[in-house]
Amino acid sequence: MNWRHLQAFLWLRWRLTRNQYRRAGAVNAFLMLVATVGALLTVVPLFIGSIVLGNYLIPKAEPAYLMYAWDALIVGFLFFWGVGLMTELQRSDSLALSKFLHLPVSVNGAFLINYVSSLFRLSLFVFMPVMLGFSLALVATKGVLLLPVLPLLAAFLLMITALTYQLQGWLAALMSNPRRRRTVIMVMTASFILIFQLPNLVNIMQPWGGRTLRQTDGTKALSAAMVKLNQGLQAHEYDVNEFQRRMAEALQKHKAAQGLADRATIQSWERTARLANMVLPIGWLPLGVMDAAEGNVWPALLGLSGLTLIGTASLWRAYRSTVRQFQGQATGRAARPIVAAASAAVAARAGGRKAGARILEARLPGVSEPVAAVALGGFRSLSRAPEAKMMLFSLLLMSAFFGSMLWKGRGAVGESIRPLVPIGGMGFVLLGMLQLIGNQFGFDRDGFRVFVLSSAPRRDILLGKNLAFAPLVLGMSALLLVTVQAVSPLRLDHLAAMVPQ
Repeated sequence: MNWRHLQAFLWLRWRLTRNQYRRAGAVNAFLMLVATVGALLTVVPLFIGSIVLGNYLIPKAEPAYLMYAWDALIVGFLFFWGVGLMTELQRSDSLALSKFLHLPVSVNGAFLINYVSSLFRLSLFVFMPVMLGFSLALVATKGVLLLPVLPLLAAFLLMITALTYQLQGWLAALMSNPRRRRTVIMVMTASFILIFQLPNLVNIMQPWGGRTLRQTDGTKALSAAMVKLNQGLQAHEYDVNEFQRRMAEALQKHKAAQGLADRATIQSWERTARLANMVLPIGWLPLGVMDAAEGNVWPALLGLSGLTLIGTASLWRAYRSTVRQFQGQATGRAARPIVAAASAAVAARAGGRKAGARILEARLPGVSEPVAAVALGGFRSLSRAPEAKMMLFSLLLMSAFFGSMLWKGRGAVGESIRPLVPIGGMGFVLLGMLQLIGNQFGFDRDGFRVFVLSSAPRRDILLGKNLAFAPLVLGMSALLLVTVQAVSPLRLDHLAAMVPQ
């Protein structure tokens, strides 16, 4: 790898990032510059502070708490790493590999330069000193059994960076088509939001409801015992001293039962966390730290082998993609059999088999031809627009969020107020679609000139544009109504009254 080339590409990445923030405004560029400089200046203090804090806290912590600390650190790192990836994808002038294929750079040099330059991210500069300092503190306080933590951390970072680099290459090949660029960005952003909203949904569903039920039962038993003791005191079955003694015994028994329930819950959480770290590769580092702190280094060595294998395999796949791109084979897809497809189409027409009518050639009953054309064309445009897909995904995500709350409290919803639930759902769909419907012509972009130059009456254009939203709104409302009926059933007359809504 030529270090002059690496220096040049690092400089290019910095210029692209600075230009992006400058286009967003002078204030935004100044704030990002301050944040970047501040993050770089805190690298050394973070490293020293994590070592000092680790030397103070690690001797007092149990192995399970070390695993939880690493889990929190990794989740935070992945969140900011994902934010940086989303920002990188949204650049219109990204430094793709195809932009320097014509330069006198070898395949190996281009691959290494692009991979190494992709490592220079702000999130890595902030979290790497903390992780490294924490690892050194573990070795210093726990002994040589924690030495595998250092190569395990390196293997973890190799896996994350290699998978990210491979994902970026694959997405760059997809976004080479301008029509798919916005869709790819929308899908990646929606997936990122959904992944980091899963813990919130799990918290709402609360699959650990057994602990709450045990606490409720214990509280009810304590209340019943106190009522019984008060009744016995009022009936003069025992004096005040005996009453206080029995009350103290009841409180002590309740406290002991609650302690047992809390310990059982902590053990259940620990088993769940251990299982999740065992299944997910990102959890092999925390799991290896915990097992090494308990005196078993084999899980750490197995995690080291697995993370290294995943990172190496991902880099090899990315390298093979780079070689194919240099050879003019960006994808491994076979060419479409154009001649065979054309022959099949001709044979189908000759045989009298009529192909299915295209959506733009359909007819809508009860409306004029201009209205039908505008409605069908607008619906086809909405089905392709990433903004509409993102809006629908947001509705589905929020419906799942509030639906989980409804599912959890479905027993507390009385029959008299159940009709309010689907009515609120209809209003929720209306509010969710309001921004999309209120900017009907804004999503047409250059296609707006078609309506300006069209000879169709303005009334027909507006009617067609509104009809284009009917499948989306009616489909979302019908889905929401069916879900509400399944979770919290309505009376038949109330269900029939929801249809006009």
